[in-house]
Amino acid sequence: MDNKSAKTIWFDFTNVPHVNFLLPIIKHFDHLNHVYSIRDFAETKSLFEKLIAREYLLIGKHKGQSKILKVLGSVNRTFKLQNSLPKFDIKISVGGDSSSVVAKLRGKKSITFDDNEKAPNWRYSRFSDLAFWPDVIDRKVLLKQGFKKNKLFQYSGFKEDLYLADYKPDETFLSTLPFEKYVVVRPENIQANYVDGQNSIVPLLLNSLEKLNKNILYLPRYKHDIEYAKNISNLFTPTAALNGLDVCYNAEAVFTGAGTMAREAACMGVPAFSFYTGKELLTVDKKMIDQEWIYFSRNHSDLIEKFKTSLKRAPNLERPKEVKKQILAKLDDFIGA
Repeated sequence: MDNKSAKTIWFDFTNVPHVNFLLPIIKHFDHLNHVYSIRDFAETKSLFEKLIAREYLLIGKHKGQSKILKVLGSVNRTFKLQNSLPKFDIKISVGGDSSSVVAKLRGKKSITFDDNEKAPNWRYSRFSDLAFWPDVIDRKVLLKQGFKKNKLFQYSGFKEDLYLADYKPDETFLSTLPFEKYVVVRPENIQANYVDGQNSIVPLLLNSLEKLNKNILYLPRYKHDIEYAKNISNLFTPTAALNGLDVCYNAEAVFTGAGTMAREAACMGVPAFSFYTGKELLTVDKKMIDQEWIYFSRNHSDLIEKFKTSLKRAPNLERPKEVKKQILAKLDDFIGA
């Protein structure tokens, strides 16, 4: 948009799920000017180009498992963002250490979204002028992490509800795959901060699914993940980024080592199996496990046995609409445009 008198919102993307999540907010504020920045990580860039397709700044890369390199990478990205970004009035991000610091340095408002209370949120919490969190997470925990009481907004639902509210399945999606019925396997994020020396269970899981004669849509994160799939029949690895919502919607089941895709599947009523590698499950995941929307285990045999008796559920279509309504109303009030 080219409106010199309108406010400018800066959207910062640092991980793949952020693209789907921020898309409804981008559309809602399409009457304002936008600036986009992307951290080069996994399919973030390619999914942004597919779903949003606007000009962006590519700044920073994922630095692997080394904590020292991650800190240095975050500092380096902060300086590059500060030096490269054009003027903006408000920053919106999911988490966002570097982007929140830049907004603070420029004296601009910072809006953040998150649902991971186990992460080192103190890195950006004190810079958040408006922080959105699901209400299932204890408010006291968030206050201890540095979020200010009068700047904290908790909504009744899950983060994934925001972009599921208007989701419409792509009727051509299955034509991009070599099969119509399939299960999804997404490996653990071995390079994430929360992973502490655990080995992947993906090779065992793939072998078990092969023995069940299941078609497998395999979504590796890193190059070394591809090694797990060697010699597995009925397995397809896409060469381009796929919309994760279409992936989940059409699947018989989703097996994933991280939270977002499991929660997306669970909210859609698709059998979701998590083998998350963190030391402690997130509160949002515990809630879905308690509701029997997600089955969790780090034992591949347990996951397979549960899968054999799993069935799809009818999704709650009203909760996502209400979550979207709550979030956009609060954003309208805060941004004032």
